[in-house]
Amino acid sequence: TTLESHGWQYKTVAKILGINRSTLYRKLKKYAIHKSQ
Repeated sequence: TTLESHGWQYKTVAKILGINRSTLYRKLKKYAIHKSQ
């Protein structure tokens, strides 16, 4: 995924996807996407 390939750097991923960081956080929460341990 984009998150994995960019080391879970939210700011970078949001910029690549063309969305705000807050929107990215909202979508991660909505779809229950969490960084694997």
